[in-house]
Amino acid sequence: MIKIAPKLIIFDWDGTLADTRPLVVSAMENTLAHYQQPKWDIIKKERRDTTKSLKENFSNFFGEFAKQAYDYYLKTYVDNFIELSALTAARATLEYFASRNIPLAIVSNKEKSLLLKEVNFLFPDIPFYEILGNGDVLYNKPDPAPVIAVAKKAQLDIETDEIWLIGDSKQDTECAYNAGCVPILIGQGLFMDSSYVEGRKNTSNPLRTFTGFEEFLNWAKKQEKRKKPTLSSST
Repeated sequence: MIKIAPKLIIFDWDGTLADTRPLVVSAMENTLAHYQQPKWDIIKKERRDTTKSLKENFSNFFGEFAKQAYDYYLKTYVDNFIELSALTAARATLEYFASRNIPLAIVSNKEKSLLLKEVNFLFPDIPFYEILGNGDVLYNKPDPAPVIAVAKKAQLDIETDEIWLIGDSKQDTECAYNAGCVPILIGQGLFMDSSYVEGRKNTSNPLRTFTGFEEFLNWAKKQEKRKKPTLSSST
């Protein structure tokens, strides 16, 4: 059951609100080439642990040179930062919920310094209640720790269905389930197969899936107009 009016909405950043993939791939390709490693398409399949953040995977990619490689990656990423753009209708979605005084937060596994820079670049006028990045709490997504931290600050019970977690990846979905809040998937989903998505749709806390923020925002507005206490159908 999903409540029509959530008390808190938590957004992922990369690939959810911000189209950072071109920046990430370009910076990774440059870093891998600098350290004479295979190309990104190869190394992410062979060495990436999809349950961990990009930073946590650098030891898998670069071994003893992980720290130096990560510093090189950050510099390369920042050098191309101006190319950053928001996902279609992301701003309209944030403005819609902010106008209804629903607290908005960002929980990302991204390096905090980059995250803050990007949020301020794309959405300087959006009043985010909290922004958490890599290392702000003991464990990253899919562990529930970041969600628990945000909910605790907002003095909300995360065991209710009044917190929505909106993301684009399995890390986000699993984080929502681990925290006991409502999972909402924007886009096709990273590292997900159809059986996983369908299985998660058929649970007591069904995964809600939307092709993009346009579809999600239209759905949200319809729920507000209905003015019913709960919603039990699935997308």
